[in-house]
Amino acid sequence: MFARGFTMIELLVAMAITSILMIALFSLVGQSTASFTQTQRAVNTLSQARAFIQFFDRELSTRLPSTPLIHETRAGGGVSAAERIAFVRAISPDEENDDNPGDLHTSYYYVDYSVDMANAESPKLFRGILGASETQALISDSTSTPPFPPADPTTDEAIVPNVIGFEARPKYYAGDPAKAEDWTETSPEPASLIELTITFIDDSSAQRFRTRAEWDRLATSPRDSEKQLIRTFTRSIAIAK
Repeated sequence: MFARGFTMIELLVAMAITSILMIALFSLVGQSTASFTQTQRAVNTLSQARAFIQFFDRELSTRLPSTPLIHETRAGGGVSAAERIAFVRAISPDEENDDNPGDLHTSYYYVDYSVDMANAESPKLFRGILGASETQALISDSTSTPPFPPADPTTDEAIVPNVIGFEARPKYYAGDPAKAEDWTETSPEPASLIELTITFIDDSSAQRFRTRAEWDRLATSPRDSEKQLIRTFTRSIAIAK
């Protein structure tokens, strides 16, 4: 006696159930992969932000008291409104080199655009350095507020990519030790801290934006789908007196 095989209807039902299970499995795997990718990007940007903040903190800790603290808030919107800051610091013998002899340097930070090999523009946080002779000229400037050093994205060091916002706001305490106010050159007390804020996106997400107009739109009015790409990190850093 022969065993009865599967009918065509039974085979079709089995194939349909298998297809549904496979679709559900692929969907679950896709969601897990997307979640892992998003988490990994957040971890990478966090590590990058921490590295920059530690670097800035270390440089600011060597600032010379009673030397100019140059802070500029620029007009406009979008990336172009990022702040700029410069300060004089004493460097260690290990940092000295033949190109910049002397133990005084000026470090300055600003945001500007650069163009990659694919002719796409992207904003970066740059760090520039003035050597000892230029720093001496800056210190001896007779004006109350020395000009910001000449920034040049083609030669200065790009230290954080894809930056859409940067604030390095000097603060001072005016009576209330629990509340710091914005510092200016006319403030009655010297600056006590820098309130540092940096906003940027990861390299993978940055591939969506190729022009200044696109970056400025992201900085001022991101779409709902783009808001999750943006990471903002803030820290208050004390200024040596």
